[in-house]
Amino acid sequence: MPPHRAEWRALVALSGLVLMAFGSLFYAFSVLLTEEAAGAEYSTSLLSTAYAGAVLVGGGLAFIVGRRADRRGVRGIAALGAVLGALGLFALAASREPWQVVAASWLLIGPAGALTFYEPAFVALDQWFAGASRARAIGILAVVGGLAGPVYLPLTGWLVGSIGWRSAAVVIGAALAMYGVVISWLFIPAGTAGTDAPPPEPGGTARLLRDRRFVWYSVSVVVSYGALQAIFFHRIAVFEAAGFTIGSVTAWAALSGLLGFPGRYGGPMLATRVRATTVSAVALGALAVASALMVSPSGPGMVAHFVIFGLAFGTMLPLRPVIMSDWYSGANYGRIMGTQWSAAAVGGALGPWLTGIGKDAAGSYDVPMAMVAAAMALSAVCTLLAARAVHPTPG
Repeated sequence: MPPHRAEWRALVALSGLVLMAFGSLFYAFSVLLTEEAAGAEYSTSLLSTAYAGAVLVGGGLAFIVGRRADRRGVRGIAALGAVLGALGLFALAASREPWQVVAASWLLIGPAGALTFYEPAFVALDQWFAGASRARAIGILAVVGGLAGPVYLPLTGWLVGSIGWRSAAVVIGAALAMYGVVISWLFIPAGTAGTDAPPPEPGGTARLLRDRRFVWYSVSVVVSYGALQAIFFHRIAVFEAAGFTIGSVTAWAALSGLLGFPGRYGGPMLATRVRATTVSAVALGALAVASALMVSPSGPGMVAHFVIFGLAFGTMLPLRPVIMSDWYSGANYGRIMGTQWSAAAVGGALGPWLTGIGKDAAGSYDVPMAMVAAAMALSAVCTLLAARAVHPTPG
């Protein structure tokens, strides 16, 4: 049965929350930690610890959040996440000691991200939509969520310059809380409405680990997420070391983000005609090429990197929920997605760290960027191996 208008309204409202959550807790948070904001009062190492801890805590909670979404839906999750995110930004604004910055990040902002970013939204879409409607819904969510950076980076920069970073954090947090509570009450259905899923299957994580399809694809997700985080964290430094100005690099990075928008919607729709794993593997292969162009980059190489990266990243990003819904849609979907994403969070933390160690050891970014390119290629291979794996029979 096709989804009702209520599901589409819920999708629009939830997509707006993902936009605001990413904008507030990721992009705005990153601006609030710069030298023009909290960085003027706290050390870089402290703020890096706060940020990395928030990422790890949020990823570690993905399993719990996914299981809760399976059982009760995402209505309460979305409202709680918006409130916790606001409290985290309020606490950051009120901080006067280093430990308070870490506490706000780890105890409030990290958990809020787990409750309001893409993961619980993917579970909701699995419950509300099916088939081509689900692919279209994932594409819409990815496109709206992708607006977070273009909206919140300049907005936060303007607020910091106009009213100071502490007041900016309060304003952004208040907007997040109000929107999250209102849309949760008015638009997001209570419970797991819209799904005809069977009861949860027994076996838990042990059963998943016997599923070679899940194992191979999870390896792909962990490796690719670590490589992507390494690129995002070190990319400006890579090109700056090669002699490019920061202004030119950030301009091309912004264009790269815009180039990803067609793929955010087109990737899931293409996956209704071609196997989603094939589309994902091709996109990961293109990301490997883009990563290789960061080794001793030239002028044309820098341009090619940002163009290829933008097109491929936009296509790859929404395909994970498509693939996982094809394989695991049902009452266990949130738990399975959460298990996978908790592992991915470790890869996301290790990627930038190992790249930094490699740069210090080698004296340049050439070797670590070559390793990042190899990791992307390995991820593509693992995705294809997952597609070929035989799903185990229950027993």
